[in-house]
Amino acid sequence: MKKAYARRGVTPEFQAERFVLNPETHTLTCPRGQRLVYQQAKPDRVGVRRHVYGAPAADCRACASRPQCCPTSQQGRTIVRTENSPQVAAFLEKMQTPEAQKIYRERARVAEFTHAWLKAKIGLRQFRVRGLKKVLCETLWAALTYNLQQGFRIVWRPQQLTAPA
Repeated sequence: MKKAYARRGVTPEFQAERFVLNPETHTLTCPRGQRLVYQQAKPDRVGVRRHVYGAPAADCRACASRPQCCPTSQQGRTIVRTENSPQVAAFLEKMQTPEAQKIYRERARVAEFTHAWLKAKIGLRQFRVRGLKKVLCETLWAALTYNLQQGFRIVWRPQQLTAPA
């Protein structure tokens, strides 16, 4: 994010983190005291909303700090602030605990190999059918194939190692 600001010519003192949110008026205040008014909210991904704030172009054109704040914009400065839903925020907080991180590390050992095997051996990178029932059927067939392959590997390999040559 810092590189994107540098590419646009925005100095560190005018990066989005330096703008203060005023919850009562639903505005942002820039480091020079100018107000950015709330323009819209739009969904970003599941559980995340993007709130867009913008300053009037006339205010930005008259500002002495324009070369450091919004040198490439002709419309005025725009700030996008993301906000997690309560469920996503609770999940992120939970994932910061040592217990959750330990469980998540186990996932690599248990699930990641299976996913990689399904992609590499069966070619299950995307589904070949449409509809939830058909996708579920394809997934179950892939899981059954994986389980049979692993079962054969576990059961027959010890017999091959102990069989006389």
